[in-house]
Amino acid sequence: MKTKKEISLIVLNYNGRAHLEEYFTSVYKQSLVPDEIIMMDNMSTDGSIEFVKQKFPNVIIVSENRFNLGTARASNVGFAHSTRDLVIFQSNDLRLDKKCIESLVKEINKNNKIGIVTSVLVRYKPDSKGNWIVDNAGGIVDKYGFGMQKYPNELFSGIPQREEVFFSYGCSFIIKRSLFKQVNGFDERMFNLNEDFDLSWRVRQLGYKIIYTKKSFAYHKGSATLNFREKPLKRYWAERNSIRMFLKNVSTRHLLKIIPMYVILLFGEMAFFLYRGKFLMFWADCKAVLWNLRYIAETLQLRNKIQKSVKKNNIEKMINNTSFKFMLFKVIKDTI
Repeated sequence: MKTKKEISLIVLNYNGRAHLEEYFTSVYKQSLVPDEIIMMDNMSTDGSIEFVKQKFPNVIIVSENRFNLGTARASNVGFAHSTRDLVIFQSNDLRLDKKCIESLVKEINKNNKIGIVTSVLVRYKPDSKGNWIVDNAGGIVDKYGFGMQKYPNELFSGIPQREEVFFSYGCSFIIKRSLFKQVNGFDERMFNLNEDFDLSWRVRQLGYKIIYTKKSFAYHKGSATLNFREKPLKRYWAERNSIRMFLKNVSTRHLLKIIPMYVILLFGEMAFFLYRGKFLMFWADCKAVLWNLRYIAETLQLRNKIQKSVKKNNIEKMINNTSFKFMLFKVIKDTI
C-alpha cells in the first residue's frame, strides 16, 4: 500500500451507515491510498459519524447538522475542507477495486487536456453466469440535453479499455483542484441530481476532455440513499435541473433549434401524467418549470458568463442526435 500526498478523497454520506464499513475498508486496501480522506456527512441520524470515528479514526469528518445541504452544496463544502491538488469525489455505496484510485490518478496525469477521469461502475453482484455487468462508464447526451449511461447492461469484459465520454456521474471521478475552482464547482441551486452532469458540461466548455478508464472500476449498489418511492421528488429534481443545465450550457444556435420540440415533449409528458391520474408526477413537472421561471434571471447571468468562456471544441459533435426523453419516459410510464 502506498500513500499519495497530492490526493484528497471526498465521500458524501447521508444515513449511509450500512455502507461505510465496506466502502472505507476498500479505500484503505487501495494500491494507492490518499492521505487526505474526508467524509462529508449531510445531517445523518443513523450513527454514521460515531461509527467512522471509532472504526476509521484517520478519516476527516465534516458534518452538517442543521439541514440537508443536498449533493451539490455538500460536495462544495467537502471540497472547501480539502487541500490537495487532485480531488476524487465518490459515493458511499461502492466497493472499490484495488487499483481504482491509482488508475484514476495515472490517467489524469497523462494529458493536460483531460479534465475529468471517471471510473467504470459495475453492478454490485455478477449475473447468473458469473459475468460482471456495467452500470455506467460515464454518460452520453442527446440533443435535448438529457443524459444516459454509457454501456449500461453491457458485459464489463466487452467494453473498450478507455473512451471519451460526454460527462461523468458523481459516484467516482477525479478532477484537478485548479480546474474545479475555475468552473466554480457544483451548481448549488441544483441540490440533487444532474449536478455532476452540469459540472462535466462546464468542464467541456473550457476545452477539456472527459474520459473513463476501465482500469479504474468499482462495484456499485446503486441508489442506495435515494429511496425509490420518492419518484415525484426525483422527477422534480431531474426535470428542474435539466432545464437549468440546458439553459446555461447549450449554444444559442442549438438552443433555438430544439426549444420548440423540448416544450412539446415536456407538456406531452405532463398531459400523460394527468391522464393516468398521477397528479404528484404532474405537479413535479409543473414545479420544475415554475422553479426555473423564478430563477431565470440568475440562470441567464450564469449562461452569459459560461458562454463567454466557451472554447472551440467538439461538444456539439458529441451530442447524440436522438431523444433519450422518449426512452426515459417509457421507464417512467412502466414504473408509475
